[in-house]
Amino acid sequence: MPLLLWLLLCFSVVLPCRAIQFGDYDSDVAALLWEYLHQGELLATDKPTQMALRNNGADTLVDFEQGTITVVADSRDQLKQGIVQIILTQFDPTEIDAQTVEDFGLVRKNQKPFFYNQIRDHDGQPIEFAWRAERYADRLMTKLGWRNGRPQVRIPLVAEHTQIAGSKYLSLARQAGQRHGISVPLMMAIMETESAFNPLARSRSNALGLMQIKANTAGRDYFALIKGYQHTPSASYLYQPAQNIETAAGYLKILKTRYLKGIWNATKLEYAMIASYNGGAGNLWNSLDRRGNKTNAIARINKMTEKEFYWFLTNRHNRDETRNYVRKVTSRQGKYR
Repeated sequence: MPLLLWLLLCFSVVLPCRAIQFGDYDSDVAALLWEYLHQGELLATDKPTQMALRNNGADTLVDFEQGTITVVADSRDQLKQGIVQIILTQFDPTEIDAQTVEDFGLVRKNQKPFFYNQIRDHDGQPIEFAWRAERYADRLMTKLGWRNGRPQVRIPLVAEHTQIAGSKYLSLARQAGQRHGISVPLMMAIMETESAFNPLARSRSNALGLMQIKANTAGRDYFALIKGYQHTPSASYLYQPAQNIETAAGYLKILKTRYLKGIWNATKLEYAMIASYNGGAGNLWNSLDRRGNKTNAIARINKMTEKEFYWFLTNRHNRDETRNYVRKVTSRQGKYR
């Protein structure tokens, strides 16, 4: 029996009885044991609206949608360090491996933290400098919780955190929207729904970045049909906010002018774009015509009223995820008009 497998079997029995001293084992064995012990815990997430981070004995889960940051560590000192680091860090996709997000502590002078104004201390003040972050960390640690014997704290984001986060990308959406004829409210509502403004978002299906672009589908279409040459963008390219938003706007233009061409009413066309951005044009045709015939599906759309088509998408589309997606995106557009 391989040594690592034998150790895991042994620890499944021993684990409830005593804490494991990882320093007693070779580094590769210790790493596997750590992963085994913590599987299904804080870092087990594949939601684009969440980001899991690990650094220097502290695990951090940022929930962009719910507006909470949870930090859990192996010791109180590591916990405080983790709290200060997440408060002060500046995420930079050019310097972070976003698939593992290992060493995320990027702190530079003359540059505000990523969560500046989204996290405020117990005096209601935004946090920019280490002294204020450390003072707030001390306050948070007076309300310590525990997760499987490890100390943890929860850091709340301010109530308006979504608006603050979205404002960082509004000018990029305006520029890309103008280039491709896509409305800013539509782009911002899609961005919020896809990632809750998490620039390092990554889904289980490997959709990347703010607007959850899949490199080998939407990304490839963008380069072939907008840029005019064959190319599949890299993950590092799609994690860059400006490039992610530009690619998404170009892909929405492709949906509007190519894949969904023939839908004459502007409102119904936008509904179809939203559904197709999530579920693909093919699933839209299959939902409307039992043989998936595009011509018949478009003819049916054109006969419907705007209200009837919206009802169809939110009640009869063949993907439940897409039904909910259309509801979310359309309901969020108003805040960006």
